[in-house]
Amino acid sequence: MQKLGYFFIAFLFFLWGNAQQESSFSHYMYNHQAVNPAYVGSRGVTNFTSVLRSQWTGIEGAPLTQTLSFSGPVSAKNIGFGLSVLNDKIGPVGTTSFAIDLAYHLRLNRKDHRLALGLKAGALNFALNPDMINTLVPNDSAFQIDQEQALLPNIGFGFYYYTQNFYAGLAVPQMLAHEDYAQEQHFYFITGGLVSFSDNFMLKPSVLLKQTKSVAGYDFSLLGIFAETFWLGGQIRNNFNADTFRSFSGTGASALMGINLGTFSLGYSYGFPSSVINNGLNATTHEVFLRLDLSPKTQGYLRSPRFF
Repeated sequence: MQKLGYFFIAFLFFLWGNAQQESSFSHYMYNHQAVNPAYVGSRGVTNFTSVLRSQWTGIEGAPLTQTLSFSGPVSAKNIGFGLSVLNDKIGPVGTTSFAIDLAYHLRLNRKDHRLALGLKAGALNFALNPDMINTLVPNDSAFQIDQEQALLPNIGFGFYYYTQNFYAGLAVPQMLAHEDYAQEQHFYFITGGLVSFSDNFMLKPSVLLKQTKSVAGYDFSLLGIFAETFWLGGQIRNNFNADTFRSFSGTGASALMGINLGTFSLGYSYGFPSSVINNGLNATTHEVFLRLDLSPKTQGYLRSPRFF
């Protein structure tokens, strides 16, 4: 059993380097800033957003991710400003990234259709704890790393178009590739909207497409929003090799639920992984989403700004 545990840690490390680039979130539809810097300031309110994610519960060395972001508008200048920090840990590998986001919002017509251009600048701190790597062969050369810690710079940009009930964005939040640390350029396309059926019920579909040199994937979600207070829905996702289109272990589904209490929103998702890694293992994923608005809701940019 101990040898099996060592093998599984090595397997997790392999997946991190080959199938998972930037961290992914079930609540991406509430956390656009994580993939597109042009989003900051689009809601018209100052807010803090945090997502806590625990993958493959019960497996030692499984991925743990925490993120905290701040964003707000500078209305007089049509500018949005944001800060974010993300901490990601899987097995012996830990990364912490810091970023500053800046966006300019251009009003396109009298219906408040807007187009934003965003820029990102930051850095990622890579750290490896070799004491956590246990191999069957002592001093296995496959696990020998020349540098156990490094600071990797990053820049990015994005476009974000939004109306009262629709949004679409294209972004490259990581433009600088660092091949020695399995960091590739990232391309994201995100879109979604609100479909109102009555004063008390709306549907919120959303799609996220992801692409790197070696990995591609998609996330599709559909939420039902009741009385502009509760939401409930589901999500499917898949990651696959960009060349062979062979699926990785990221395939799976999630159930999402949440509540909005005025200036505070709370969400939770429960992930069901594919049978690829869930065969006989408790490999579920839990994620908690928190958002705090520091100013009252304003009508204007979107019908219900808190839902984007």
